[in-house]
Amino acid sequence: MKYFSLIVLLIVTLTITSQNKKQDSIQFINVISKADKETDSILQLKGYEKALSFSKETNFNYGIYKSYLKTARWKKSKFNSDSAILEYKKAFKILPENYSYSYHIIQLIGDEFSKKSLYDSAIYYHNKSIKIAKKYSKNHKIVSAYISIGNIWNQTYDYDKAFKFYSRADSICENDSKLRVSKIRATINNYLGFSVRKSNGYKDAIRYYIKAKEINKKLGNENGVQEANIAIAQAYTSFKDYNKALKLLNESIAYHKVHMANENSYSYAIIVRGYLFLQMEKYKAAEKDYLLYYDLAVQNKNDFYERSGLGYLGYFYETSNQLLKAEKYYKLAIEKNKLVNDNGRILQNTDGLITVYKKNKNYKRLATYYDLKIELQKKIDQQKIAQETRDLEAKYQNDKKEQEIALLESENKFINQKQKSQRNIFIGGITITSLAGLFLFVLFRNRKKTNNKLKELDAIKSNFFANISHEFRTPLTLIANPIETTLNDDTISEVKREQFITAKRNSDRLLALVNQILDLSKIDANQLKLHIQNANIITLVAALTESFNHAAKQKQIKYKLHINPHTENVCFDRDALEKIIVNLISNAIKYTPENGSVHCDAFIKNNKLHFIVKNSGIVLTADEIKHIFQRFYQTKDQNQGTGIGLALVKELVDLHKGTIDVDSTPNQWTTFRVVIPVDKQSFKNETFIAKTEDLKVNTQALIEQKQAVITEEEFTDTDEPILLLVEDNEDVRLLLKQTFENNYNIITAPNGEKGIELALEHIPDLIISDIMMPVKDGIALTEQLKTDERTSHIPIILLTAKAGDENKLTGLEVGADDYITKPFNSKLIITKAEKLIENRRLLQQRYSQELVLLPKDISITNLDEQFLDKVQTTLDKNLIEPSFNVTEFSEAVGMSRMQLHRKLKALTGLTASEFIRSQRLMLAAQFLKTSDINISQVGYSVGFNDHSYFTKCFKEFYKCTPTEYAKRK
Repeated sequence: MKYFSLIVLLIVTLTITSQNKKQDSIQFINVISKADKETDSILQLKGYEKALSFSKETNFNYGIYKSYLKTARWKKSKFNSDSAILEYKKAFKILPENYSYSYHIIQLIGDEFSKKSLYDSAIYYHNKSIKIAKKYSKNHKIVSAYISIGNIWNQTYDYDKAFKFYSRADSICENDSKLRVSKIRATINNYLGFSVRKSNGYKDAIRYYIKAKEINKKLGNENGVQEANIAIAQAYTSFKDYNKALKLLNESIAYHKVHMANENSYSYAIIVRGYLFLQMEKYKAAEKDYLLYYDLAVQNKNDFYERSGLGYLGYFYETSNQLLKAEKYYKLAIEKNKLVNDNGRILQNTDGLITVYKKNKNYKRLATYYDLKIELQKKIDQQKIAQETRDLEAKYQNDKKEQEIALLESENKFINQKQKSQRNIFIGGITITSLAGLFLFVLFRNRKKTNNKLKELDAIKSNFFANISHEFRTPLTLIANPIETTLNDDTISEVKREQFITAKRNSDRLLALVNQILDLSKIDANQLKLHIQNANIITLVAALTESFNHAAKQKQIKYKLHINPHTENVCFDRDALEKIIVNLISNAIKYTPENGSVHCDAFIKNNKLHFIVKNSGIVLTADEIKHIFQRFYQTKDQNQGTGIGLALVKELVDLHKGTIDVDSTPNQWTTFRVVIPVDKQSFKNETFIAKTEDLKVNTQALIEQKQAVITEEEFTDTDEPILLLVEDNEDVRLLLKQTFENNYNIITAPNGEKGIELALEHIPDLIISDIMMPVKDGIALTEQLKTDERTSHIPIILLTAKAGDENKLTGLEVGADDYITKPFNSKLIITKAEKLIENRRLLQQRYSQELVLLPKDISITNLDEQFLDKVQTTLDKNLIEPSFNVTEFSEAVGMSRMQLHRKLKALTGLTASEFIRSQRLMLAAQFLKTSDINISQVGYSVGFNDHSYFTKCFKEFYKCTPTEYAKRK
């Protein structure tokens, strides 16, 4: 009886304990679930702390474990991994040593140290988790820890050690019936294959990939099978067994494309196949895969794959000797990688560019990118040295902490270890410093060699420009003389005279440019010398600045001069001063918008001439100011000019022992300040002109101060086709106007923005536009007009000074109908314009012969089809209403009356009212053919109020009466 009572008491106690644990579990789940659902992060943390406090009070170990895990993840998301590690360590310390989840906590600590690249500490904790997992016979956790250690050795490029730990994991799986055929074992074999491939190549690795594939097949894991197929295909590619490789890759790609189980695997399979096609020299197929890989990366917003894809495209085009495209993609890859400071990939793509420039023998760019490569390598090496130093320090600090927590060694041993570590750091520091010094010495020597080579290239370039400039002068002389002779002939017509004046102006400009190039060449060769004279410099400055009044008035610019008088003669080089002032004022007027302002100030102070030019309008950025005096530099592609004027100004100012500064303030002024000495002491070594020269200024010689003026007449709509000319260069605009004015109704615009405005206002029959223009260029104009329903039908011809297929493709891709390179042949451009107009007439004639409106037969673009579909829908609803008119018609299709009129006229050859009437007559003809409606009622059925008017219109349209037409059934 006594024993029976004890047994009953034990059963009751166990039952009560079990019930209490169950209640604790339910209460913990409620608390932790409530915390998870909190949107306020502070309240969420307090909820986890409440769950932890409850679990400690009730000795609920699972709750303690879970609460710490939740708190650690929260702190990691808000702070850093150190906060997470601290929480995990608290959990491990408070939980009983025999608690079965301890191995998981320790493994999490190891994972965090691994992410921080503190690999010694990570391996220590993973080994510790293995010991605890072995204690509880948790083979899957032991395997997981071995894989983590193997991954660490892989990350540190010790593939043999990585293979060792993966093999241990595989051995455990082999002896465990639950793990023998499992996803984790398939993964292990993939890792084994990777490690072997890195150390011994694909020959030894392929058997592991095949084993991984077999395991995944048994599991029915098709995704895993296809992952293995990619690896096996890479092996076959290395063996040059291309057919087997291609078969596997096609299978994998087909699977991933349908199932999309893993977007990264799909992309990876694509790029592997692209590389395979490249090896097979199937360049079109390879290009398609390389482009698809990049498009998928952009589509999936995968920045890493997008950066990789640009580099891969560069490599493909380089390998297939498409060097321009290779250069383009390598540069795009470099710019993209700069955004994330991925110096390794920047260096890789820079090497690719160097290979491209070697192939196309572009030695100037080759030298530039060699310099960039050296600087980049230096940066990477410095980062590596800094990282190694940080790693040594972190390792030391971490070792010290781990000794305190895990080993609890004696104080004396710890101090000895500390001293040893410090000594190692010191020795390592000396070694790193020595290596850095050696590297810098090699870098300095290479840079010196590169600079010498660049000087040689500059000398060659200067000689080339000087020689070719001299060659230009002879044909320019032969061009200029006949022009002068013709202009002196009083018998030529005004049109011809205007054309020859334009030719004269542009031949003078070309000669001036040649002279500028010659001056720069002389400066480079130290052959340009100052010829100092003693004269009144302010008189010359005043004459030069005054001569630009006409050019300013043409652009309606407020041109103000503040020239302080100075009666004394001073020393200066007249030719240099003229070129400085002319270039600065010409640029100011050129880049100042209409109704803007240009101010010029000049005065002498402390034996120095101060000349200041400031203009409103375009603002220069700090980077543009930094490069503004570099040769051939232009702030924007659309800007006119050669980029040598300001370079020459800077060289001449320096030669004159002066200074030039620039500043630009938004919504205010862009200012150029020139200061040059004018005292005799500053020019002791220069050549002096004995006789003072006449300071009269030949205003005809000034560059670009006068431009062709096109008088804009008020537009009058006539029967002639309307032609819109969009060109920023007034001479070219005038030439085009003269070419077409006899057969077209001409409208002109100086830039793309004004061109779009006029196109929407007048709906022309044809547009001819330059590509490179200020405000909006020709590409933007074409794109906007071709995507606007009101103007999508208008044929557009693009003009450009840029030759080459790539430039043509850019224009044609946005919808241009034709593309002509400058200089153009007038007969060619006239013929092309006539053909485009004629093609439109043929389409109109075809429409006039159709019984019903067929958009696809008469439209040119999808927008035109949509427009005509909208027109047909509107007519179907309203045509039979007698009150339906052009106003209602235009409102229904969302256009003004004039726009609808011009659009329909272009597509069908009919005005809006004629179009409505023709549609009613076509509908009437259908009724007469297919229905039994009384002939007298047909007109009323299709919207005609007056039967006699209907009969008259019908007879004009079909050349017979309705009755006669009906009898033809």
